[in-house]
Parts: sequence; structure tokens; C-alpha cells
Amino acid sequence: MGQNVLTVTQTPGHGYRQIGDAIAGAPEGALIVVGPGRYAENLVLSKPVTITAERGAGTVTIYARTGVAVTLATASAALTGVTAVSADADNPAVLVTRGQLSLTECSIEGAGWSAVFASGEGTVLMRGCAVRNEIGAGVVVTSPHGGVLESCRFDSMGTSAVVVADDGTLLMRACALSGATGNGICLNGRGRLVVEDTTISATAKPAVAVEQEAVLDAKRLTVTDVAGIGFYLASNGEVTLADCAAEEVGAEGVFVADGCKPSLHGCRVRVTGSHGVHFTARSNGVVSNCEVSDVTGIGVHVTERSAPEFDRLAISGCTAAGLKVSGSADPFFRRLHVLGSDGAGIEFDGGGRGTMENVEIDGGRTGLRVSAGARLSMSGLSVRNTVGAGVEVAEATLSLVDSAIEGAGADGIHAAAGATLSVARSRVQNSAGAGCRFAEGASGTVTESEFTGGKADGILLETEEAVRVASCTVRDNQGSGVRQLRPGTAIEVLDLITGGNSKPDAYGTSASAGSAEPAPAPADHAKPAGDPLVDLQNLVGLAGVKREVTSLINLNKMAKRRQDAGLSAPPMARHLVFAGAPGTGKTTVARLYGQVLAQLGVLRQGHLVEVARADLVAQIIGGTAIKTTEAFTTALGGVLFIDEAYTLSSGQGGAGPDFGREAIDTLVKLMEDHREDVVVIAAGYSAEMQHFLAANPGMESRFSRTIEFANYTADELVTIVRSQCAKHDYQLEDGAAEALRDHFEAIPKDGTFGNGRTARRVFERMTDRQASRLAESPTLTAADLTLLKAEDFEPGA
Repeated sequence: MGQNVLTVTQTPGHGYRQIGDAIAGAPEGALIVVGPGRYAENLVLSKPVTITAERGAGTVTIYARTGVAVTLATASAALTGVTAVSADADNPAVLVTRGQLSLTECSIEGAGWSAVFASGEGTVLMRGCAVRNEIGAGVVVTSPHGGVLESCRFDSMGTSAVVVADDGTLLMRACALSGATGNGICLNGRGRLVVEDTTISATAKPAVAVEQEAVLDAKRLTVTDVAGIGFYLASNGEVTLADCAAEEVGAEGVFVADGCKPSLHGCRVRVTGSHGVHFTARSNGVVSNCEVSDVTGIGVHVTERSAPEFDRLAISGCTAAGLKVSGSADPFFRRLHVLGSDGAGIEFDGGGRGTMENVEIDGGRTGLRVSAGARLSMSGLSVRNTVGAGVEVAEATLSLVDSAIEGAGADGIHAAAGATLSVARSRVQNSAGAGCRFAEGASGTVTESEFTGGKADGILLETEEAVRVASCTVRDNQGSGVRQLRPGTAIEVLDLITGGNSKPDAYGTSASAGSAEPAPAPADHAKPAGDPLVDLQNLVGLAGVKREVTSLINLNKMAKRRQDAGLSAPPMARHLVFAGAPGTGKTTVARLYGQVLAQLGVLRQGHLVEVARADLVAQIIGGTAIKTTEAFTTALGGVLFIDEAYTLSSGQGGAGPDFGREAIDTLVKLMEDHREDVVVIAAGYSAEMQHFLAANPGMESRFSRTIEFANYTADELVTIVRSQCAKHDYQLEDGAAEALRDHFEAIPKDGTFGNGRTARRVFERMTDRQASRLAESPTLTAADLTLLKAEDFEPGA
């Protein structure tokens, strides 16, 4: 071999017999090739050399009965494929106090407090190595130049696999740590660790423990099958977990304490023996886009004055509450989803505080429970299909805004004794109990909310404390819309919209406690038969239109309430564009909208004046302004409905177009002059209405919004035919309904399609054909006279 390559062999006469002797005789930078065998020596790397096992990893063992097996005492050195073993209980197998030691595909076995120790100014670079120490730790780093562990395996540790302490720093990549009696990773002092793509399993103590002022940056670190806590985070230093996981852990998946402020992003906690994630002892931090599932206990618990922030958190399969906040904690949650908890989906108690936005709860015993002095502000809650109540409040305060509760197995919202409940702009549907119950001793407000389809009362007032119900809708409940059990003046019900409930409303001073048939509400609160808002909701189809119009009605309600309270009304233009094909109910909706605004006191009369181009445009100069003003004046206090309004801005031949634009200009001025006393609705095809709005610079600003009326579906057109049958004492045979559905599916939805008008014409033709069919029958029953058959329908008619 060359002068820079030395050999070590246990065969006499073929090289050095000891590795230490070869180092002593080697020049700097030499390569020392070691033959197979067990070398009993305390190797001191005093020169920058490279030592490699001739026959590969596992064939060369450096064994030290006492002391250190390998010590670095130079600027750098490297070992490849070598096994270093120390049997000394007081020393590590490998010691690096200065310089850089590179270990590649080596095995390190210790019997003392550490197998590898990097301290002082030492650096250790380990790639593809295996570390074992049944007595103590695997690798301990206190040097600020600590080094790198890459693709290393740690097995059978007496304490912790990797320890970074004092001012130590370390980078770990793609390592596997298993079978530690202590921690998989232990950070304390001011230690700093960056770890990526690493797995920790089968540890007895927390798999990852970060304490004191240590810093952890972990990416794709997975903890699995451990007896204790997955991640124990109790450091004042910066702690970041990104795309990490704790799975099948015996205690908490993530435990945060002692004021720690970790950042958890994209993390997953699954199958834990205790809480999934637990923040305690004034800890804080940020948790985003994380998942917690299959937890024995509480999914996420925040307590002891902790105040973390959560965004996009999913919790599922917990044996207790999905989320619990207690101990005066004050967290913030946004975009939380809780699915299938055996306890409450979300529970606040013990003085817990919090703010939550956009929360979904599916299933669970109770959706949201707030009790024991807790205080919660909730916006955008969605609760579905709970075994018990959707929301419960007792001896606590809850503000619930813009929320929806559906399919609760008991009350939709239940306010028990000591509760202070505020509900605004919320909806409760299909509850097995009351939509909203104020039990004895509860108080609060319910405004601009809707309670429909419940098995009991829409709103049940059992309390004598102050409760205010304002601008609410209660419909189609199997009990009363609103029922007050004890008469009194502490409870106030205003602007109630009620209809379709099985029992009459009973509230105010005439309410009767325990009455089987509650007394009706005072006359000034009762809605007359033919309530326009009810009629609007009963129209066939038009779901989008109903939402838009209801939104407008609510806006007008609040503007009126502000004025009544001496506040300024919000700036709002009430004029609308109804865009869509003919026969989609635009005129009907306009009429009902005017009637609702009249009931609210927004319009004086609410009547509808319907006009077209011919009613506004004259054929002589100056006549159009007069004619338009006259039509507009008749609509004051109500609604001016301009059908096919786009014809005012489109060419009509002759002098027409100019006069049409004159009508538009006149309308723009009148709408400004009388903006508080009239609603103008311009209707027509969608595309043409865009040209109409562009005809005058002030036109588009006068109309606050455009509401699109879509064509009716085939099923909706059949429903319209059925409604005509019911109105005129006819019945539609099933076969006839199928024939109609096929016909309505097939006919072109072009400019000649009349939507509801087409359905009504079909009904009229069917009655004509039925009359002709029956005229030839000598005897007829009442059933014959009312039944419309498939043969009465003529597709080509």
C-alpha cells in the first residue's frame, strides 16, 4: 500500500497489531485500514486520520473495559464501519470535547451514563450509525457545535436516546429512536435541536421533553407506541412542531405547560390514553391545521389560565368532551370541527373564557355546554344531530351569533338557572324539545333568530327573569311559537313573526302558567292570516330569492329599530332589480315585499303599482316626464314595479328610444327626491337589465342589488300544477304527474318559455280536456270530477 495507507491486522507480520500504534506511526491525513477482530484498547485519535473496517461494518470492534473506547484529541478524524464498546459505568464509549469526529455506519455501545458525549468545542457527525446503551443515554450534546445525526438508529436505552443540554446544538435527520426507558429526545438548559423525518417509539417517559429554555424545531417527527406523553413542552424557548404526529400514546399526545408558547402546524394526534392536547399552567402558543382523533378522554383541554390560539382544528372520536376549557383559561378558536364525541362537543366550565368563530359540531351528547361561571362569545356555530341539547348554558354567560342548530335530541338551546344567554341572527331547526328554552332563573335576549320545525314550542319561557325576544320567526313547531308560563312584565316579545305552529302563542301579562292550551298572544303582536312573509316562504322554489328578500327585510327591520331608538339609520337604497325569465314570480314577490315593509312601518301603505313602457312613455315631446311622474306618484308609500324595464333603454323605432331615456332620467330624479317613501323594482331578462342599468350614470347607484330569478325546475313546475289543482278542487293522478315532469324536462327553456305561466296554462288545458272526456259519461262520481289523468295532458297543446 502507499505510504499514506496503513493496515492493522491481528495476523502476525502483516501490519500494525493495535490501532493506536498505527495512529502513532501515521502521517496526518492517513487512511488506516483495520482487519476483522476485537481490539481491546482505549483509542485516542491524536491525528487527523480516517479509520475504516476492511471487511465492512460490524467486523471491527474497539473494546474498552475501563475508560473511553474512542476519544478525539485533534481537529478532525473519521471512523467508518467500526464498533466502539465501553464497559465502564463512569465513561462514554465515544468522547468528543474538541474538533470534529465523523462516524459513518458505526455501532456505539455504552454501559455508563452516555454512549456518545459531545461537549466543550466538540462536534460529532454520525451517519447511518446504531447506538445502544442499556444503562444510560445514547447521545448527549452540550457543545454549541454539537453536530449532526443522520439516518441513525437508537435501541434499548437505559435513560434517554438523545439529550441536548446546556448550550448544546444538534441537527437530526431521518433517525429512528426506540426502546428508551427515559425520553426519546430530551432538551433542557438552553439546548437547541432541529429534527426532521424522525420516528420515536416505545419510550417509557415522554417521547419528546422540552424544558427550561430549550429550543425545538421539529418537522415530520412521529411519536408512536409510547407508554407516557407524546410531546412534553414546558420551555420558555421557541418550540415549533410542523407536520408532526403522536399516535398510540399512553397519556397526553401533546402536553404544554409552564408558560410554553409552542407553534403547532399540520400536526396529528391519534389514539391516546388521556387528553389529545392539553394546555395548562399559563401556556399559550398557536395551533393551526391540526387533527385530534380517537382519544380516551378529552380531545383538547385548555386550563389554568392558558390562552392559546387555534385555527382549523379537527377533533373526533373522544370518550369525553371534544374540547374543554376550564380553570379561567382564555383561548381563541377559529374554524373548529368536532365530530362524534361521547361527551359534549365543546365544554366551558370552571370560569373558562373564550372567543370562538366558525365552529362545527356533529353528533355528541351535547353540542355546546357552558357552565360554572364560564363566559363564551361564539360566532358562526353549527350544531347537528346531538343526542341531547344542541346548546346548554347554566350559571354562565354565552353570546351566540350567526349560528345554526339542527336535529337536537332535546332542546335546541337550553338556558338553565343562572344562565345569561344572548342569541342573535341564529337558526334552530327540528329540535326534539323546545327550539329555545329559558328555564327558571335564566335571563337573556333572543333577536333576529328563527325557530322552526321543532317537536315542542319554538321559544319556551319558564323563567320570571328578564328575557327579551325581538324580531324573531317561529314557524311550524308542534307546540306554540312562543309560550310564557308565568305572566309578568319582565319578559318582552316584540316584532314576532309566527305561523304554522300547532298551538297558539301565549306571552305577556295574559300568559297562563302551566296552561294546557296557552292563551293567545296580545292582539298587537299577532300576525293576521295571510302573513306576507309566510306567503313568501310558501312560494314554490325560489330558494335563492327567498334568502335575498329575507336578508333585505332583516336589514329594513334593523334600520327601523335604530330609528325608533333615536339612532341614525344605516345608509341603504331599497330599490331592486329582479332579473330573470317571465313567469318566475317576480311580480308576486314584489307585492309580498311591499306588504312586509308596510307591516314593519318602512312603507306607509305597501301597495304595488305595476307599469310597463307604455305607462311611462308618451309619443309627444314633454309628455313622457308628465306620464312617468303621474305613475310614480301613485306608487308613493308603496312599490313601483316596472315590468320589462329594459325596453326603456332599448330601440323601439321612431322617436321611442329618446322618450324611453327621458323616462329613465325622470325616474332617477324622482327616486332621489322620494327615496324614503317608495321602493322601485325594475324587472326583466338578466342580460337586458344590465344594459338598462348602464343607460343612465345614476341608475346603477340607485338600485342596491340585483336578485336573480332562476327558471323553475321540472319538479317545481309539477308542484305549481298540483297547487293549482288544490286551489280549484282537483287531484293529479300519479301517471299524469310523471307525464308532466317528462314534458317540463323536455321543453326548451328559451325566450318563449313562461315558467309558472306555462304550468298554469297546462293546468287549464288539462281541465278543458277532462271536461270533454267526462261529458260523454252518463254517470259521474265526485272522484271522477276531481281527478286529472295522464290522458288529459296533451304534450303538443
